[in-house]
Amino acid sequence: MNGYKYVKRILAILFLVILAVGFLRKSTVTEIKAVSKYLSAATLKKSSQTIDALETGYSSDFPYQRSLIDLNGVSARLLRLRSLYKTAGVNITRDYRIVTQYDETSTDYEVEQVLKLKKFLDKNDIRFLYVNKPTKYLNDSFFYAEFGEQSYTNRNTDKLVSRLREKDVPVIDLRENIQEEGLDIKDLFYRTDHHWTTPAALWATGIIADGLNKYCGYGIDPSLYDESNYDFKTWKECWLGEQGRKVGETYVGLDDFTKITPKFSTDYTFKSKDGNVEGTFADFIKEDTFDLEKDVYENRSWHYSYDQRNCINNNADYGKVLLLGDSFDQTTEPFLSLGVHEIDSIILRSRGKSFNLKKYIKKHHYDTVIVCYAQLMIGAHDDPDSANYKMYSFIKDKK
Repeated sequence: MNGYKYVKRILAILFLVILAVGFLRKSTVTEIKAVSKYLSAATLKKSSQTIDALETGYSSDFPYQRSLIDLNGVSARLLRLRSLYKTAGVNITRDYRIVTQYDETSTDYEVEQVLKLKKFLDKNDIRFLYVNKPTKYLNDSFFYAEFGEQSYTNRNTDKLVSRLREKDVPVIDLRENIQEEGLDIKDLFYRTDHHWTTPAALWATGIIADGLNKYCGYGIDPSLYDESNYDFKTWKECWLGEQGRKVGETYVGLDDFTKITPKFSTDYTFKSKDGNVEGTFADFIKEDTFDLEKDVYENRSWHYSYDQRNCINNNADYGKVLLLGDSFDQTTEPFLSLGVHEIDSIILRSRGKSFNLKKYIKKHHYDTVIVCYAQLMIGAHDDPDSANYKMYSFIKDKK
């Protein structure tokens, strides 16, 4: 830990020197005043706080922010500081991909809540499917080999999946499909972001559709998700992921992005509080995201160019699905909507304390509920400060 702080302070001093040189070259009173609060406390202790500020992300009020982030990236890469930002969920592999370390958990809370949800759904003749979405490595030994520290994400998931299957919960574990098809996990995720790519989401949605057929009585045509039915447009080195912004483009580079749209005609009714709106699949996509002129630190994440929208597919005649998901489903929900008549989605962490999932399900008369979670959600309930603390809180206990 002392060595970690020492390196941070060295980098901080370097940043302050660069700032000072920049100010002298500019020679304006305005610029000196704008950063005086940072330079006036250029001690070792205060300098390390400068690095701490960078760890929290891209700060809009930080002077020379782009230059500092990029300088930080150059310095960290040259010094091979691959776990300097691990407290922010960023560990950088030898091939410059960002991965995250996860603590061990019992899975007791997750299992209890899934079983309570399934019991409620069974009682109301509503079908249920659990889907596990992988993280960026399929074996925890990978993390130890890279960084010499333990990560438990796959072992946690093994426990959860095994325990659910023992209770006859229908589970799709996409890690198994990846291994069966001989896919490379590196190809399914962005290097600078924790989300999966759009081609990976399309692939996974086809498997989820098969699960709806197998476990929930649906009759979705599997060929609907054949890649030949879609147009692919790819931009090279065009955007920087959420995690990449913490360490800089100069350390991890930029990611590619592929926009995928169906070749066949689509007809949607999008639901909103302001009334229904007619549209097509194209209305899931925010085209203004694909702006190569915008600063990669300021433009929205390209992963969020796809939107989760509650909708009715007027070209499908069966199915009303509630998708309990996460931000991975920015792409999953649009693709899954192509195979069902109606789909809504909820991210539980964004719902208030008064939200009652049982009442919501009954009110909207769903025939199927899918819990579709990235496995990084497992164990979040162990930490009340986690943004994902409520993700498995399906059924509230009566007081």
